[in-house]
This record gives sequence, C-alpha cells and structure tokens, in this order.
Amino acid sequence: MRGAGWRFWGLCVGAGVLSILTGCASVTHGTTQNVKVETLSPEGKVVDGARCRVSNDRNDAVVRSGLTLPVRRSGENLNIECTQSGLPPARGQAISRVNVGLVGNVMIGGLVGVAIDTGTGAGFNYPSWIQLIFGEVRSFDRSAQTGDEATVGMKIGTTEMAAAPAPKTAAALVPAPAVVAPPPPPVAVAPAAPVRPAPAAPSAAPDARVSMDDLRGLLPAKP
Repeated sequence: MRGAGWRFWGLCVGAGVLSILTGCASVTHGTTQNVKVETLSPEGKVVDGARCRVSNDRNDAVVRSGLTLPVRRSGENLNIECTQSGLPPARGQAISRVNVGLVGNVMIGGLVGVAIDTGTGAGFNYPSWIQLIFGEVRSFDRSAQTGDEATVGMKIGTTEMAAAPAPKTAAALVPAPAVVAPPPPPVAVAPAAPVRPAPAAPSAAPDARVSMDDLRGLLPAKP
C-alpha cells in the first residue's frame, strides 16, 4: 500500500506540474469552443439558414444560423453579423470571460500557465448559444448564461435595411430615338452659258504673183 500510495501522489504532483507548465485551461478546456448561432425575427420566430459571419482576432468564419461552429478562444470579444433577404441585419458581440482553468492557474501561482492560457486563448469562454434578433444589436455575456441554454443578450442598438436601388422606369428602359439631322438646303446653281463655236480662222489669201506680161498689159499702147 505504501508503494501504491507514493505512486498515486507522484502522479498527482506530476499532473499538477504539467498543468502549470502547459496551462491548466489549455489542458482542461482546449483552445476551441463550440458556439451555436441562432437568429430570430422581430416577432420572436426562429429563422434558420441566415448567413452569419463570426470573427475575432483568431477567427473569420461563415456559418448558417441554427448551426454550431468551433471558434478559437480569445481574450478579444466575438463579433457576429447575420443577414437574411427582406430583413434588417442582426448584429451581436459576445464578451470574452475568464474561465475556471485560468482562475486555477492564478490561485496556485502558475504564472507560466497563466501566460500560456492567455496566449493561446484557452483561458477564456464565450456564451455557447447565442440568439440574435434581426433589426437589433445585442451584447452577450457568458456570466448571464444559465447552463447551456440560449443567451438572448441585452439590446444596445438597432439596424436598418440597406436601401434598395431605385427601379428603372419604362422610359429609361426604351432607348431614345436617334436624332437625324435634316438634309442641307439645295444650293442654287447658275445655268451654264451656251458655248458658241469659235469663228473659223480666215483662210489664207491665195498666193497672188504678177507676171511681166500682166504688167505690160496694164501699160497704154504705144502710138
């Protein structure tokens, strides 16, 4: 019994040292947490299938409302925005709270474990079931959650639907008729002057040569 007792206490001490060195919360809680995102209409009716973006300094994921997704634990708050056609957005912020694993490290003086749990985010928790309402902005606190029941949070603001683009009128859909410039006025053209034929060049005078006999005939006769 003495040997078995020593072995038991040795295992306990070893587990305690391992928790201090590796971070108690990292061992007991892990670095991820499952979070269910649910959306409600302004009348309180559950709306499944909305597109939800979930993000913090370690996450940026998209999930459909009504489903559960694993998120990385972090000391930063978790931001959620869900959109659904015909409804204003639903926005929320889940506050990060220290979990019992990190508290245990602080109480036993495991400063190394505290640093590890803080660095990995394992020492923090979010609400495990979040209900957002379309048209509202809500804050969700883990300390306000009872067991694993849904957390409705506290309303801190409102949202509005994005303005729809103005519909095109019928006039805008019909192309305007093409503007045709009128033809230029006719240009008056002066009638062309009749073309008169050029006068024929006078024919050359015949070559008149006077012979000596002709000259003698012109002289008076001798007595």
